[in-house]
Amino acid sequence: MKIYTAALLSTLASAVLAFENTVPCLMWSPKDYIKPVTEASNQLVISNTDATLRILSSLSSDICSAKVIALLDQPEVHSNDFTRYDNKHAFTQLKEHASQAHSRSDIEYVTGGVDVQAVAKKIATKCDAAIATLDASTISVDDFPEQTTPVVAIVPLPNTNNFEGNDALLGRFFRVLEQKADEALTRRAPSNTNLPIFAKYQLFTPGIFMVLGVSILFLFIAGTGLTWLMGIQTPVRMEAVKQKKN
Repeated sequence: MKIYTAALLSTLASAVLAFENTVPCLMWSPKDYIKPVTEASNQLVISNTDATLRILSSLSSDICSAKVIALLDQPEVHSNDFTRYDNKHAFTQLKEHASQAHSRSDIEYVTGGVDVQAVAKKIATKCDAAIATLDASTISVDDFPEQTTPVVAIVPLPNTNNFEGNDALLGRFFRVLEQKADEALTRRAPSNTNLPIFAKYQLFTPGIFMVLGVSILFLFIAGTGLTWLMGIQTPVRMEAVKQKKN
């Protein structure tokens, strides 16, 4: 009996260690830019290389129609951080946008986390896009000038256990996009100011981002970070594109 008990404890310990270094990966979008992975697999834990392939296979064929695909990475996030009671208000922005998802795909356990750089390079190659890096604390509408070529933007968040602070940065990021969307709507509105408001603006849309064709892909990456992929029909700063040509 002791031998069986020792073997059981050893197996459980190995299982705990196997899951300890894994991260969940969740993607969702307010548009049909994400498709569920249909291939059946009994493999519960996958490598980060396989995760990269799974992420890419989850993107729809028209993902490159988005002019910007942004990856936001938050280090020092672990799986249990999302379920701890004292963090119940720490991921408000995440929960809000997840509830608005139109399409989504999940990967429960990824060994060592998702390789953000690898994902960015693969998408950039697929979409013939430049790769740029933005600061989440200083991002503004000026970082989204009019542009015809797609850009993959990597937006790293601070290494901190202050999840609410980083969630606030995330909220800032979305407010900037909303402001950009507002400006686009204003430019598209009829010039006749005597028209009723319902004739000027498309208020009955599934959200202001839908007007610009936004794709938001969220990747929860514990250990290596919290990654977001966002596509929008307005671009990141022009300098980043010029750097690709140099």
